Formats: sequence, structure tokens, C-alpha cells
Amino acid sequence: MMNRIILIGNGFDLAHGLATSYTDFIRGYYTIQKLGLLKGEYELNDGLCAVKISGPEDRKTMQHFRWVLSNSMFQLTRNLGEITPQEQYNKFFNDNLTYKSKFFEAIDKAAESKNWVDIESEYYAWLKNIFRQSPCGYSTPDRLNEDLDLIKTYLTVHLSLVQEKIKPALVKDCIRETIYEPFDVRDISVGGQGLFEEFLAARLKSLSTDDKIDNFLRRFGQSSPDRHVDIMRYLGSVRSSSAPDSLDISKHLKKINDNEGDVPNCFLLPEQILLLNFNYTKMADLYIPEGSDFKVNHIHGELENDKNPIIFGYGDELDEDYKKISNLQDNSYLTNIKSIRYLETDNYRRLLRFIDSSPYQIYIMGHSCGNSDRTLLNTLFEHRNCVSIKPFYYLKEDGSDNYIEIIQNISRNFNNMQTMRDRVVNKSYCRPLVPREN
Repeated sequence: MMNRIILIGNGFDLAHGLATSYTDFIRGYYTIQKLGLLKGEYELNDGLCAVKISGPEDRKTMQHFRWVLSNSMFQLTRNLGEITPQEQYNKFFNDNLTYKSKFFEAIDKAAESKNWVDIESEYYAWLKNIFRQSPCGYSTPDRLNEDLDLIKTYLTVHLSLVQEKIKPALVKDCIRETIYEPFDVRDISVGGQGLFEEFLAARLKSLSTDDKIDNFLRRFGQSSPDRHVDIMRYLGSVRSSSAPDSLDISKHLKKINDNEGDVPNCFLLPEQILLLNFNYTKMADLYIPEGSDFKVNHIHGELENDKNPIIFGYGDELDEDYKKISNLQDNSYLTNIKSIRYLETDNYRRLLRFIDSSPYQIYIMGHSCGNSDRTLLNTLFEHRNCVSIKPFYYLKEDGSDNYIEIIQNISRNFNNMQTMRDRVVNKSYCRPLVPREN
């Protein structure tokens, strides 16, 4: 057998138009705070930030904004060259804002200046600052962990609202076709060629009757008499000339290696497909065909599922500082380390069973492969059964892409760079997750 693992990161949800980035979350967080003031409050304090409208003039200004912004005609007014009431209110809100969390202040300003932030990486950087006793506003991890818990709570609320918008209509044909496409011999590493040929030979022998072909195709949501005709015709073309009742495996392998177009897809489709979802939403679940035994593993937990709680933190046991931190005998430093949180469910154990069971190819869809998941990614990438790692990059409007950035991040998850260069598919055989026309 040969399987396929789809690594699903935040870029996957973003590709479906879902507002799931950390920048989207921070923007949504402030929208809720601003609406709270417009509904009649003069003072807000949620532990991350506070807004207090206390002076008579400020309260009068606040009342003015409540009237203006509740009037739809004013909300739609935008005179050329003038500041809109919404922009005026945003400035007024920011002028009266104070931070109650140093950590939240840092990620908020990072998101504002770079329009991007990785909260989990920032958390680990601050944890190391505490360990090194660098000035950061925290003397122990306890308060930092409390602040991260607050952020996780508000992030969960934000993503739950986003999840309500997830519908089957969002599914993209180009992504679905990619997930269930046949193996391409060019993608397989040199070190994995032997395993790949064993798989091809076994698959050829296994699809010998109509019933076996039907059962196999049904798992992919496919079934057509036309396919049977093509398959049986192909089997006839690779029969041994000396023994007509036997299949000539070498002839079959040559057709695949020479990229001859008459090889039916069923001889190159994965045996099992696992969608390894690093997101908290259920967007990935919509890509499993009805009646299929393919699975989604929500490795970092799910929204609104107490049996699979959200894992939000950091996972880089390969970092030089990690061993020093773990030797401190202070569990507060390990509260949000992912490799420990994985033990709260059997998700990680099921993943290990999957990668130990058979050789596999990895497709990367929207995952940056950054250090916050380094421990898990190292396990997947350097495993003896991994034969290919194929990233699907983001194509920007100006025609540039992030392929090299993904590869740079992938390289940090390897200890053996020779293995990395063999397993990662070069750009000429890769393509965007979503072409621009989609």
C-alpha cells in the first residue's frame, strides 16, 4: 500500500475566503469592543485591553458617535477628501485604549505594522524571554499563560462565528481534484522508488475483477462502467507474452515511468488518504466523499467539541532552549507545549499508527511548516515511510509566490538535509493550491 497525508494549515481556510488569520481575529476582536461601546457602555476591561470614556467631553463625543453610526445614511456617507464617521470613531477608540496585557500589546502592534502575526511563535519567544530573565513585563510564565488563555478564548469565539459560514458551496473543485489525484512518479524521492514500485505491482494485481475495481473506486466517490472497460483493456495490454494468464509487472512499471497516458488512474491512486487538519474549523471535513472511509484527523482540536479540546501553544522540542526550559522543574513553562497537550486525546497516537502502517506521500496545503509545529513535522518528514513532500504554494496577485518560503521552513524541520532535498518536490513539478482564475 501507499498512502497520502494532506497537511492542512490556515492558508487552506483562507483559500476558501474564511477570515481565520490571526490578523482577522484581532480585527474582529476590536470590532466587538467598539460595538460594545456603541451599545451604551462607557467602560470596558476584558483583561487584554481596556477602554474608559470618563470625561464629560469624551462622553458627549461618544453619544454623538452612537447617534451617527446608528444612522445607516451616515454610515454610507463618504465625501471625497473627508474623514468618515467610522474613521473618526476608530481614532477616538484608539485614543482611549489602554493595554492590560503586554503580550497582547506586542502581537497587536506586530499585526498592525506587518499586517501579519504568528501568536504561537510570539508566545514561545516571550516564554524564552522569561526564562532568560530578559525585560518583557513578565517575571514568571503564569501571567503569560493566563493572557494566552484569554486570547485563546476570544479566538475560539471568533472562529466559531467564522465556522457558521462554512457551507458545501465553498468547496473548490481544484482542491478536491488535487487531494484525490493519482500519484505522479516524478514526485517520488529516489530513496522511495523501491517502495513505490512495490506499491504499483501490488495495486496492479489487486484490481483483477469488476467487484474489486468497483469497491476501490467507490471510496473515491467514483463509479462508472466506462472505467471498467478502460481498466480491463489496460490489463490486457500488460499481460505476459509468454504466460497470457499472468501480468507483466515490468511492462506496467515501464509505462508509468515513461509517462504513457494509457495507465488508468486507479492503478496510481493512494490506498488511504488522511486529511491532517491543523485548523480548528470543519472546512476540511467537506472534502471527504460520502460513504468513504477516508478520515480527517483534527490534530489541534475542534471548535465546540469538549472531547477534542483546542491545542494552542508551541511545539518545537528541537529548539536549543527547549531542553534547558524542560529541565527547570517548573511545569508552568510546559503548560502550552503541544507535544504534551497531544496526550489529552488519541489524535497523535492514531497519526503514528497511520505513518507506521505504510509508505506515504505528503501534500502541503496552506501550512507554513513553521517552527510552532516543528516537533510533529519532523516526525512526519523524516519518517522512514515518507517518500515525497509536495507543497502547494500561494500565488499572489502580482505573480510572485511563497514556494521558497515554504521550502525554507520545511528545511528547519529536518536534521538530515540530504533526505530533505530528496523528498521535497522541486518547484517545476509543483503548482498553486488555487490558480488565479479560481
